[in-house]
Amino acid sequence: MARAEEKAAEWQARAKDIRRQITEQENLEILQLVHSVAASPEELRGLLAQITAAKQPPIRQEEREHEK
Repeated sequence: MARAEEKAAEWQARAKDIRRQITEQENLEILQLVHSVAASPEELRGLLAQITAAKQPPIRQEEREHEK
């Protein structure tokens, strides 16, 4: 049983490290993309705002009426 727990802990540590590496790679790709764009900081801010807005679910008509 102790051996199984030890192996489980090893696999969990390995999975955690792999997730960290993936996040690190994704962040590097994002930075490379941002640096490759020939845009001002204001233009980049606007682009990021558009991306964020596109990811948010649209407000339903009932919610709009409730907000009034």
